[in-house]
Amino acid sequence: MTEGITITTLVFLSIWCMITTYYCVKFAKSLLVITESIEGALDILDDKYNSISKVLEIPIFYDSTEVRQVLEDINKSRDAVLQVASLLGQVEEVNDGV
Repeated sequence: MTEGITITTLVFLSIWCMITTYYCVKFAKSLLVITESIEGALDILDDKYNSISKVLEIPIFYDSTEVRQVLEDINKSRDAVLQVASLLGQVEEVNDGV
């Protein structure tokens, strides 16, 4: 009788461990995909930030209100790109620290 309970318990625990291992590996793979996506997005944001910064360094010779407004919008867009990259970087640092 005791052997039957022991074998049943071992079979149940073995099946439970296999199921748990499967879902842990599946979850880890999805986390790796998300992490790689975030790193790729950060690289793109860094490139675009540098590109926009170079454009903003060029002096303009046309003193139109519309041109000034477009430059201001580009400047705000550059700051928004930096803010998004900073937030994504903080999320990644928090996950690495745990």
